[in-house]
Amino acid sequence: MPRPRPCLECQRLTRNPSRCDDCTASFEARRGSSTQRGYGARWRQVRSQAVVAHRQVYGEWCPGWNVPAHPASDLTGDHITPKSKGGTDDLANVQVLCRGCNSRKHNSA
Repeated sequence: MPRPRPCLECQRLTRNPSRCDDCTASFEARRGSSTQRGYGARWRQVRSQAVVAHRQVYGEWCPGWNVPAHPASDLTGDHITPKSKGGTDDLANVQVLCRGCNSRKHNSA
């Protein structure tokens, strides 16, 4: 079982990764759905097109994000310039990474 750590919002100890159960519920309500945040049908279509095209050329291979390229079966489309920093859902603004690299990249451009 993980060590208790302070919640990012209320500082109560929790075994959750970042927020206690109460603050997680509040955060998710404020955050809104993926569609409300701009990741609707158009983004899902463009992301899928990018992954299909990548697999046709490179197969199950992630180019890596701050790590060397490596085999990966969990490829996903990722904004090169995040939407939060003015990026668009255009195919030219999509790169393909594995989920681990996508998580490491997070919100950087």
